Amino acid sequence: MTITKIKEMLETLLRYKGSEITHTICSISNTFSLSYSKELQAFQLKKVETGHIEQFPDLETTSLILYRIISTIEKEVTD
Repeated sequence: MTITKIKEMLETLLRYKGSEITHTICSISNTFSLSYSKELQAFQLKKVETGHIEQFPDLETTSLILYRIISTIEKEVTD
């Protein structure tokens, strides 16, 4: 997935921040859920296996983190 597509996905979460939208990203060993918290005004990335949640206040930082995660997942699949 390209960084542009990731940013489009995040912009959609911002556009519909009044709704509850969650994206799930799965790899062989990890599952993440991504959502936007209107109350906290931040993107939330949760590692499902541990329940650990990280918050990111802006689209740029969040898109870079997601790009790294997705790139790792794509590498796992091709290896």
